[in-house]
Amino acid sequence: MLESLRSSIGILITRVRFRRSRDAVISFTRSVSSADQALVILPFGDRTPLPEPEVFASLRRRFADERITLVGDERCAALSTQLPRSRFVRVAPSDLTVFFLPRKTLVERIIGQRYDLALDLNLDLVLPSAYICRRSDARVRVGLERGKADRFYNFLIHPDPSLGTQRLYERMLACLEMF
Repeated sequence: MLESLRSSIGILITRVRFRRSRDAVISFTRSVSSADQALVILPFGDRTPLPEPEVFASLRRRFADERITLVGDERCAALSTQLPRSRFVRVAPSDLTVFFLPRKTLVERIIGQRYDLALDLNLDLVLPSAYICRRSDARVRVGLERGKADRFYNFLIHPDPSLGTQRLYERMLACLEMF
């Protein structure tokens, strides 16, 4: 219960921080296919299974390794070998505030460059990853449709609960290939 309250306060803080920033109206036609730099936020926590190598193979077909930045927690460090020339930013528990928001030092490590596409692979609304995605100011910010997700993403994909986790990741990437 206390964790839920802290998360709610974190969402409220986020809402206040981004209240003046408005997303520009964009055409999604070729918005993903013309993307040059990608930010991929890997699943946080132990509840969500990590993506299979096929997900990384799909990313490699679209982006050069050095044009992808991966963000993840300790258990995601091994996944960085799937994209060896990519930049990996590790998120430690000490990098988050009591309200589950990334500290300024972590945000500065991530947003040191411009991103055209930010892809959040968390299946639930995980506040640190959603905040990082929003703060990236990527032209296209992709996440799954769930409670309050529209505050963080401008491209929402409706999850099909009948799909397994890996099929859901594959569906996300297939959906992006249409654009």
